[in-house]
Amino acid sequence: MAGHMGLWIVAIFAVMLGAELIGGIHAKGRQTVRDWLFALTGLSFQTLVTPPLVAVAVGFLFNSFFPHSTNRFASAPFWAVFPFWFVAEEMGHYWLHRWSHEWRWLWKLHRTHHSAERLNVGVIFRYNVFWTFLIPQTWFGAVAVHLGLLDVFAASTLITFIVNILTHTAYRWDLWLRRLPGMNPFFNVLEKVVTLPDTHHAHHGMGRKAHMRGNYAVTIFLFDTLFGTARIPRARQERFGLPGRFDWKEELAWPVLRRPDPVVAE
Repeated sequence: MAGHMGLWIVAIFAVMLGAELIGGIHAKGRQTVRDWLFALTGLSFQTLVTPPLVAVAVGFLFNSFFPHSTNRFASAPFWAVFPFWFVAEEMGHYWLHRWSHEWRWLWKLHRTHHSAERLNVGVIFRYNVFWTFLIPQTWFGAVAVHLGLLDVFAASTLITFIVNILTHTAYRWDLWLRRLPGMNPFFNVLEKVVTLPDTHHAHHGMGRKAHMRGNYAVTIFLFDTLFGTARIPRARQERFGLPGRFDWKEELAWPVLRRPDPVVAE
């Protein structure tokens, strides 16, 4: 699985991006140029810069404090490790994501992901460059590789990526499926356990149906259900983004590059 993970990720992203391009989701204009700049910068850091640096840090720490830990669990059964590993990873992301909406300094690192005025698959890479060093999946992945849990790393990464694609795409496939005969009761249960476009679009939305201070889970929405941060609108969002306009350099590189107050959009 680990050997083909990268190909699966590229193929899935290409298919979904192609569908959005054909559907006219990525309209032309200055905002689109800004969106692609952010997405490409985030993608570059998330794939080429951050993982190697995190891997070096993880390797140094483990070899310093646990000198015989390399590939220590390479022979461990996949299903004995994966469920616990994945739940712990998702729990880490839930709390980081929640704190990023509750702590001002952390919000300024995270808000770049929320300033997109249109939701699409490119938003999954829309990050402040320093935020990429905080993402739990990167650290969990580096630890998994160090311990020899390659299949666990591959499965966790692939599941998280697929869910991110399906919940950030502009296409509301969940509403379409709900209308099929017999599917509504199934989705009434599923939406409380797994993150769907409905709840994640609400997290990015602005307006009466939005819920930016909640719906934090990447995949296991049960965390939001249990911790009281869930809101399920079962409706399309009126609009996306944040009030005002921020300097693009600060959005990408805060706190190294700082600007005063955002420019309010007219």
